[in-house]
Amino acid sequence: MKKIHSMIALMLVMMLIISACGDSNTGDSGNTDQEKIDAAASNVNETGFPIVNEPLTLSAMVLLSPAQPTEWNDILAWKEYEKMSGIQIQWDAYTSADINEKRNLALASDQLPDMFYRTKMPDNDIDKYGAEGSFIKLNDLIDQYAPNFKAVLEKYPDVKKGISAADGSIYALPNLTDSPSIEINRKLFINQQWLEQVGKKSPATTDELYEVLKAFRDGDPNKNGQKDEIPMTADSLDEAIQVIRGAFGLGNRGMGNGNWDLDPSSESLRFFPASQEYKELLVYLNKLYAEQLIDKEIFTNDGTKVLAKNEQNQVGSFSFGNVIGRANSNADDFVGLETALTGPNGDQLYTSARGNLGSRGAFMISKTNPNPVATMRWIDYFYSEEGSRMLYLGVEGESYQQDKDGNYDFLPEIVENIPEGSSFDQVVSKYVPYAGGSLPTLILEDYFKGGETQPSAKAAAENLKPYLPEELWAPFSFTAEQFDEKLSLETDIYGMVTQRTAEFVQGKASLDEFDNYVAQLEKMGLKRLQEIYEEAYSRYKQ
Repeated sequence: MKKIHSMIALMLVMMLIISACGDSNTGDSGNTDQEKIDAAASNVNETGFPIVNEPLTLSAMVLLSPAQPTEWNDILAWKEYEKMSGIQIQWDAYTSADINEKRNLALASDQLPDMFYRTKMPDNDIDKYGAEGSFIKLNDLIDQYAPNFKAVLEKYPDVKKGISAADGSIYALPNLTDSPSIEINRKLFINQQWLEQVGKKSPATTDELYEVLKAFRDGDPNKNGQKDEIPMTADSLDEAIQVIRGAFGLGNRGMGNGNWDLDPSSESLRFFPASQEYKELLVYLNKLYAEQLIDKEIFTNDGTKVLAKNEQNQVGSFSFGNVIGRANSNADDFVGLETALTGPNGDQLYTSARGNLGSRGAFMISKTNPNPVATMRWIDYFYSEEGSRMLYLGVEGESYQQDKDGNYDFLPEIVENIPEGSSFDQVVSKYVPYAGGSLPTLILEDYFKGGETQPSAKAAAENLKPYLPEELWAPFSFTAEQFDEKLSLETDIYGMVTQRTAEFVQGKASLDEFDNYVAQLEKMGLKRLQEIYEEAYSRYKQ
């Protein structure tokens, strides 16, 4: 009997110990985070380099681009930054096929790296695991140890709105851009050789675009004697819609919140796929599709197929962020619009654009990280001009140079002799880690050498800049309860929008049924979804 009592007593003691350990890991304890900050700060220099007095190693989970070396520490920029900072990173790199599973497993099992660096973290997971304590709340760390990021928040007001959770907490640092050509994320590029061949100029209205596409269909601009021209294509119907919708007054606050903008007649929040203006857009697209002016394969297209069609000189125009991503041998034939298209009601907006916030969850510090101050100082450097230049160009004299006009570029011997079978990204990834995008940094156009900063894309963006919305919203934030309900409603409502939009454009459903379609959306809970977004919009404005 005594033995049984002893065993029971021992079990109770163990349960108390486990309970106490569990309590110490809860995210509700603000003191725990502050104690970590205070304890580790003694090894950290407040400014300058090195960041730490004694060498430090941190672990990080990261998404690996196919173009990059599998060992991230072999990249020149990281070697240089380790020497500067005194901090080595043990990179745990995963491909896009594995990153979601590995990230979710780490969070579910509580086996966390010191930091999550470009791991495709969804916004809801940031807020969920942040509130539960898996990620450290960063507000105080930013205030005390991130002068570069603080300066970014002051310069770009939309960024703080976009990265804050519903209660104002910041759990993640974002990928940011200061580049109109990147922020105007889809542009319409038109084959200027074909324009000359059919005697047309760059269209300025939706009616003129229609006439140009008809001329491409009928005028044999590729001169092969066959009627095989594809007047307009894109990776998907949605990407074609993006470059036209502004001419119908749709998306007048940009891409930040998908299908939501402001009703110009009431200045109230609007779900624009249920609006009469959206119906007018569908009428226009249906006409293009019925007359074979839009690629018949647009519902099954992808980037590889669009590129292949361009290689056959079959494409008159396409929607994408840059030319070189969808055209190769005939890339020089394509130019952007000279002006935003004017629509049937006089709207002349270009709304396929976002603000400075690229992706919200590019970087998180885990609760198990014993060195949060050093980690914050380490990442903050990349929100400076010098840090951005290192991520996108590497080390001066070893991977890039500045010319007499002050322009920066990779050394000629690196990019002018790309081996057969290799790509530009593969070659420069020996020096810089940006392939794959979405790094926690501020992308500056002077240093980024991707397709969006090539001359054709930059010129297209400059032409469209005067027609951007007066305000580009960052994504709204939602409480955990709101997000679960929102996700459930959106699954059905957005699915219906996608399905019916395709049917209306293809002519499988008559546009006389548009009001019935709107009624279906309302039965699915559109009014409740609107209420959730209105609450989030109210917080956003504050």
